[in-house]
Amino acid sequence: MTATNHALTGAIIGATIANPWVAMLAALLSHFVLDAIPHYDHVDPNSFIKTRQFAIRLLVDAALCGTLVIALAILQPHNWWLMAICAFLGAAPDLVSANRWRHARQGKAADWKPSAYARFASKVQWFEHPIGAMVEVFWFGAVLTILISILRIEG
Repeated sequence: MTATNHALTGAIIGATIANPWVAMLAALLSHFVLDAIPHYDHVDPNSFIKTRQFAIRLLVDAALCGTLVIALAILQPHNWWLMAICAFLGAAPDLVSANRWRHARQGKAADWKPSAYARFASKVQWFEHPIGAMVEVFWFGAVLTILISILRIEG
């Protein structure tokens, strides 16, 4: 899933679970639940990572995540800080992949040795194909609608 989908899901968890510790753990675990759902990726991710399109996609995704946190800070719904933390925790496990991305972008994908976490994450993400883009778009629309509904109820 995109970082934006992970972050939006995390924010909803932060808005709906009263106990901060439970909410933060649930947001972190939601990352793996979402990654287990069929979602988008290219047939050859190591080649795609080196493209300008990947860099743009990564920047747009980061900008959308940042916009979410800024919107929460401006609107300040109840528990907005927990929503922001949970948004970060929902997306954070993908930060572990930064080393893989760096190796691939430098043309050293063969040098990258997956950690135990990377092996676990690749097993969780059993279906990453271009057709999964439909799931990503649907998920984005659904969680954005839910989050807007939550913010309207509180506003």
